[in-house]
Amino acid sequence: GNDHRDVAIILYNIATIHLEIGDDDEAMVYYRETLRVERSALGQKHHDVVLTMQHIGQVHQQRGELGEALSYFHEALEIQQTASQPDYMSIAQTLNHIGNVYLQRGNAKEMVDAFSKAVYYLKKAGKDEESLAISGFNFYGLSKMHPECAP
Repeated sequence: GNDHRDVAIILYNIATIHLEIGDDDEAMVYYRETLRVERSALGQKHHDVVLTMQHIGQVHQQRGELGEALSYFHEALEIQQTASQPDYMSIAQTLNHIGNVYLQRGNAKEMVDAFSKAVYYLKKAGKDEESLAISGFNFYGLSKMHPECAP
């Protein structure tokens, strides 16, 4: 059938082109179709499914649709955390996205929680918190300006 990984890759590329030229609505149509095909062809928990969910979340975030963004990021995180071989760096990146959405919303407690968990997974991945980007700040800079945010 049409639900094949190669089809998903083509749909994903078309979505990305639409996003690059500023056509968010058309990009979302193609990203959602990519997600449907990936889930059918690869299964719900495949790494490609997580990446597409993250991209959909990022588009929602850019559009200011923060509730939708969080929904996709949290679903991606759930898949990542239940993987048989967890990718700690990817989990940290998803938590970083979640923290940034909470920062945009002004939810300080949730933001600190997400960023603290991101640092935990970064350390498990053998990285330091300076590689964590917080909406233009690095975590180190934020922790110096706001000590209450430091884990």
